[in-house]
Amino acid sequence: MNSQQKELFRLACLRVFAANDTRFGLGLEAVCHLACRFGFPLPDLAETEDAVHYLAHKKLIEEVPKPISPENRVWRVTGAGIAFLDERT
Repeated sequence: MNSQQKELFRLACLRVFAANDTRFGLGLEAVCHLACRFGFPLPDLAETEDAVHYLAHKKLIEEVPKPISPENRVWRVTGAGIAFLDERT
């Protein structure tokens, strides 16, 4: 992906997290699957992981702590992530 495609993909991932209005979060596979709705057919798992880590570093999403099976990591949108999307639309 070039830099513009990465930006669009990160934005698509953030929109996927924002659409999930539960407290449970989404895993990488779910984000890959749901990003298709935004024009990214079957994104690569490594690229999705990079985007998720980038969004978490920017505090637009946060990891949800899991007492059982913490190796199955999930994330959810933060207030800052919702505000960011609100500013863009």
